[in-house]
Amino acid sequence: ANSETESDIDPLKRRLEHLHTQPCLILDGGLGTALNELGLNEDDAWEAPKRLADKHIRECVKRAHLDFLESGVDILTTNTYHMGERMIEFGAPYQDFDVNQVAIENITLAKEAIDEFMVKKNDGRLRPLLAMAVSSFSTVIKGRAETANREVAEGVDYCRYEGFGVEEHLLKSYFHSRLTDEILRHAQQCQVGVLAIETLGDGAEVGVVCEVLESKGEVLRDAGISAWVTLTCSDTETVDTGASVTHCVEILARCQQVSGVGINCTEPHLIAPLIDKIKGVLRDCNAQDKLVVVYPNSGETYLCRELEEGETEHWAWKRNGVGEEGTSGVGEEWRFEEEALKWVEQGAQVVGGCCRITATQIAHFAD
Repeated sequence: ANSETESDIDPLKRRLEHLHTQPCLILDGGLGTALNELGLNEDDAWEAPKRLADKHIRECVKRAHLDFLESGVDILTTNTYHMGERMIEFGAPYQDFDVNQVAIENITLAKEAIDEFMVKKNDGRLRPLLAMAVSSFSTVIKGRAETANREVAEGVDYCRYEGFGVEEHLLKSYFHSRLTDEILRHAQQCQVGVLAIETLGDGAEVGVVCEVLESKGEVLRDAGISAWVTLTCSDTETVDTGASVTHCVEILARCQQVSGVGINCTEPHLIAPLIDKIKGVLRDCNAQDKLVVVYPNSGETYLCRELEEGETEHWAWKRNGVGEEGTSGVGEEWRFEEEALKWVEQGAQVVGGCCRITATQIAHFAD
């Protein structure tokens, strides 16, 4: 949003203006991680958005939302990240299925959690914003994980092909299916303020997202919903499939519907230099009005392969040492809240966590 009128109605910027005592908006952490802590295994947590008819799963998702709300977040994310199926092989034809009902049910549940929290707290605090999560196309490709810091099986090399090996119209179809008028109308009714389009690791995908957002411009404007787009990066120069961070941010800087640009599900030691890079590109593009959004993962590597002997879960610290060349640069002893404060000092305006970042860590940061 470049004009004063558009800025006035942008929910993220309006909320920041109301926060006189803190320099950023605090986002929640990894919802899948929260569900794991509540007893769901990795598969159940991943499939939870589609299984709200299961009373236990529904209660766990709501409890996870409430835990993040109680940690002090300003923005709560809906459990709409994974609404499809891992249903295509690399390069195979792709046809998505209708996710409207899945999105509507999960948006409603997140709103219910905020409603319940506000009644219990009743302490005069501003109602947390609701962000609707929208994931990368890569989440529907079999054998692929979307985070850039992953380890794949030997011989699996398709994971970082530009465009994910599909035609552009299929990428458009995917994002249109997540942003139907029906979903957006319900999002408006449930007071969703922003779309969190996240973990994008491909330059072509970034361009498609901007095209889809532009096609929905009138609907989003009437609903008072803005969007942020965050990238997952392999290093300080490139996103997951090899496009330059600079190129991706330049595309986003030109998109009127994007009010925030940043990084998520990326190793934390990369965040500081990436903040500087994003701010520099936005400045060069005369788009400093866009907010800088960061929510990294823990720095652990996601093992996108069959577990080997001695491995008990798919997130693990790299085995060749901590902080050495080619590793995450942080160890289990790193403190999220300390790093997060540094990112705020650098100019990040929305800060939270992604995979393996817990409500407890968010609470320490909020304090």
